[in-house]
Amino acid sequence: MKEKKQGWFTKQSKWLWGGLIVLALVGTFTPFVPSNAVRLSILQQGHPIAALLSGPWKVSKSAVKDYAGSPKSQYYQVSARFSNDRSDVHVLTVDKVSGFHILNRYVAKPATQKK
Repeated sequence: MKEKKQGWFTKQSKWLWGGLIVLALVGTFTPFVPSNAVRLSILQQGHPIAALLSGPWKVSKSAVKDYAGSPKSQYYQVSARFSNDRSDVHVLTVDKVSGFHILNRYVAKPATQKK
């Protein structure tokens, strides 16, 4: 007689856990909130580990005046520096592109300092 396998990793639970992990990663990089737009920008620059470990937080209003850009932009600093084609980046500017309440869409790009 065939015995049923007991435990965490049966065939069905592997598919369930795999699906949950994929959903968590998609939720992490979907740019519906500014911090996810920052992570997506880092991922698009080719730094997947830095994107997962970035931990973006808003830059204080006193430090925002040092960066060139729209006053409506939000600035986020990341704990894991990454490099793009020009230099090392640790601050990104986030702009709201479109959206209606929950379906907001944000785009992040490396911030440039005033000269």
